Amino acid sequence: MSFKSIIQDMRDEIGSISRKGFEVRLGYGLRSRSHRVVHDALGRPLVDALKQSCWANMPPELLRDVLMRIEEAESSWPPRKDVVACAGVCRSWRDIMKEIVKTPELSGKLTFPISLKQPGPRDFSLQCFIKRNRATQTYHLYLGLSQALTDNGKFLLAARKCRRPTCTDYLISLDADDMSKGSGTYIGKLRGPRRMQCVMDSIPASAIEPGGVAPTPTEFLLSSLDSFPSIPFFKSKSFRSENLSGPLSGQKEGKLVLKNKAPRWHEQLQCWCLNFRGRVTVASVKNFQLVASEENGPAGQEHDKVILQFGKVGKDLFTMDYRYPISAFQAFAICLSSFDTKIACE
Repeated sequence: MSFKSIIQDMRDEIGSISRKGFEVRLGYGLRSRSHRVVHDALGRPLVDALKQSCWANMPPELLRDVLMRIEEAESSWPPRKDVVACAGVCRSWRDIMKEIVKTPELSGKLTFPISLKQPGPRDFSLQCFIKRNRATQTYHLYLGLSQALTDNGKFLLAARKCRRPTCTDYLISLDADDMSKGSGTYIGKLRGPRRMQCVMDSIPASAIEPGGVAPTPTEFLLSSLDSFPSIPFFKSKSFRSENLSGPLSGQKEGKLVLKNKAPRWHEQLQCWCLNFRGRVTVASVKNFQLVASEENGPAGQEHDKVILQFGKVGKDLFTMDYRYPISAFQAFAICLSSFDTKIACE
């Protein structure tokens, strides 16, 4: 049997088991383990079936080669669910997949739930969109699967707005249906009293410089979900990212500051405009672009790159494009704040 046939047979067997009741969702992850993406009840049929198959005792070197071929072949969703399925088979398979699958910063791909808290790619923006449900006060974030917004996209995160006497909370979850703080898929919240605040990891100002590094978590930590300090959004000036309990708390280095990108005068339209490159089609006070502020140091080429842009394209439909050094979770939280305070436009 040729090596190509081995890979095809392996992929077919995993797919066959998946169709029998094993559903893989990027959004279902347990907080304590970064790559455990399925509930035990759902994963057991797959594990039991593969233990009885010819793949159970495959030599490690051959197994690694096969899994690498699958990871390279399934580069986009929904086929990439096979990569997630491989990581959910058993500990040895999961360990290999954790080594093979690179972070979004290096690969430009969102694979496991922890990818949503890791910095985006350096060379381009990941294109996402947000759907708002006014009736239920919920917001759903999707990864765009094509340039058109007609597809359903790949579900990433969900948030529910909770109004309180003194503040407004947005509970953010990996589950599209259960956004309660007590659920196993709760990963953070956005809180706003008179001015919106956001909970996120520290990002040093040097992260945007050549060779700079941004925090890249490798697992969801139970202790950190409710220990993040509240971070104020300065409505008209900039956005500051800090975390006193984060890994950089002992450093004196300044934190990354983002500001609104200055619009340019359009001679033909006779107005000030921002170039969203076709990703925003409806004029709205919620539309914004964020770039690195001069407060981070001498202005350079890196300061001109749009780190996050958000804009309206239809009724209750918005695009969200982000890149390094922020994560999908951080970008989503910033965009959620725009629904209440219009931080980038006041």
